[in-house]
Amino acid sequence: MTNNPIFCAIDTSDIDNAVALVDQISPHIGGIKVGLEFFTSCGLLGLEKIKKLEIPIFIDLKLYDIPNTVKQALSNILQFEPKYTTLHLSGGSEMLIESVNIKNKLNSKTKLIGVTMLTSFNDKLISEIGIEKSINENVKQLTQLAVNCGMDGIVCSPLEISEVKNTHGSNLQIISPGIRGNENASNDQKRTLSAKEAIEAGADILVIGRPITDAKDPAKAAEDIYSEIS
Repeated sequence: MTNNPIFCAIDTSDIDNAVALVDQISPHIGGIKVGLEFFTSCGLLGLEKIKKLEIPIFIDLKLYDIPNTVKQALSNILQFEPKYTTLHLSGGSEMLIESVNIKNKLNSKTKLIGVTMLTSFNDKLISEIGIEKSINENVKQLTQLAVNCGMDGIVCSPLEISEVKNTHGSNLQIISPGIRGNENASNDQKRTLSAKEAIEAGADILVIGRPITDAKDPAKAAEDIYSEIS
């Protein structure tokens, strides 16, 4: 494996801690993911500081709104030239197609990644919000929507990777959160596998947060995970 597929989720409200952590683990990861916790505290200035570290960035804000609002928000995100950014596939085809069109209009190289079902969901929880189909059925349907709308990839849990890969091959990049080792608590993640299992199933990118960031030695934790899959 020549490219490191590990993107470490930097879920922190402190930009100085984030920068120090990235400096520590950067030799052992392929990039970093920043999400809502980071963005609502550190904002655009925080993103600018992270960008100066010259490591691939995954901006994970999971855009979901009316098409015009998402298009404008995405235009702002693309100015930071992230490697990846996310939109909820459940926003529908009009939202997704407009997002793909604005990416192309701006000649952006950022890959648009569609979120299928959050890894905190299971079948019981989605039934609470009126979704009658199973997690697996929803992932299949939303993945096909991503293909139809010209998205670059999807986010799904490790448990759905094999079926998506068997159906769509290399047409979509698969980004998988919910990576846990035997020694790690699942926390709020419901559908998890180890890093090695996810790679063997066909994942292209692994989003790994707490198994690295909560470790006594984050750099060693990242190094050990990469050694497991390389």
